[in-house]
Amino acid sequence: MSTQPLIRRSLDLTELLDGGTFTSVPGTRVGVAQAEVKRVGLVRDDIAVLVATGLAAGVVTRSTALAAPCRWTRARLPGPVTALVVNSGNANAATGTQGEADAQHMAETVAQELGCAATSVLVCSTGVIGVPMPMARVKAGIVRAVASLGSVDGHRAARAIMTTDLVPKEAACAVDGVTVGGIAKGSGMIHPDMATMLAFLVTDARIAPEHATALQALVTTVADRTFHAVTVDGDMSTNDTFVVQSPGVGPTAAPGTPMWVALERALHAVARHLARAMARDGEGARHLIEVIVEGTADDATARMAARTVARSPLVKTAIAGHDANWGRVLGALGAAGVAALERCDLDFAGVPVLRDGAPLPFDEARARAALSEPTVTIAARLPGPGYGEAFGCDLTADYVRINADYRT
Repeated sequence: MSTQPLIRRSLDLTELLDGGTFTSVPGTRVGVAQAEVKRVGLVRDDIAVLVATGLAAGVVTRSTALAAPCRWTRARLPGPVTALVVNSGNANAATGTQGEADAQHMAETVAQELGCAATSVLVCSTGVIGVPMPMARVKAGIVRAVASLGSVDGHRAARAIMTTDLVPKEAACAVDGVTVGGIAKGSGMIHPDMATMLAFLVTDARIAPEHATALQALVTTVADRTFHAVTVDGDMSTNDTFVVQSPGVGPTAAPGTPMWVALERALHAVARHLARAMARDGEGARHLIEVIVEGTADDATARMAARTVARSPLVKTAIAGHDANWGRVLGALGAAGVAALERCDLDFAGVPVLRDGAPLPFDEARARAALSEPTVTIAARLPGPGYGEAFGCDLTADYVRINADYRT
């Protein structure tokens, strides 16, 4: 029986560009402004306008309580898009018919400033639920943000969309001539089926309008393997949105071609990096938890099993306490209905603890040291072909403090 650590199989080894962000992709412009969206007196950018004219696709939250901006945006994807406007500080969720009107007015304000149709402007919001939008300040902020287009970069936009995030989240990569860049926000109320997250990716790949459905399918697949693999606290948001824009200034990519494969790899690499960054920045978190499940009947089952482990409060608190209680992982896999656990191999924080369903002796001091590292990896291997990943974080008292005081 081998007691060597399990060999991880990564879904993507694509290297990211140093300092990459949304504006790393040609054909993009961003603008930002301070609009005091959450309350008067807050001095920080909280409005961003992202311009990348061309075909776009995306997904929004599956919550039946989805916010007004999500309804507006969902109705226009996939399709031609000129710009996207996003605010932080107010979710414009549970705000009734006025919220629907406010989302439309945000699009109309951008359209008036850019000279385009309001229906080609997507709208996203994040922040407190159930509070009417301060539209006078929001509209004035949008005007200032549009006026700043081209004078700021994606780094400023990544900060403007933050709420409880401690750090901005951005990345870019190039694969075989296709470049993808993006920004995201999210650190709490995060669970598969999207999260209280916003993610905006852009590619220079030229995608013809007749391939809109194929792009939508690709974006959905990327979301399933990356953003849907993130869980911080098991709560689904009202405002999640993931959009991919294509201003079409680079090589042509069509389904079934090498460029389409390159596009998929680049989208996956950037989305995966942003997803891991969100999990690492989970509210109150001290550890990124990376769960790899290999050997289930298929990939979908493996991804579901990995998410079950990553969202388990018992697993999360064990890692917060640096306690090598690996039985909690096995319990979570069982709760997920994973078959053949009597043949499971398991590593907890890189320490082999189970082989062929039998426990192994291990050094508690070594395990505690491994559980003190910033990234804790849990790897389970079974005898089948499936492979899946999930990303989460530990659960600490700080998470309770942050959310107990969120509105005040």
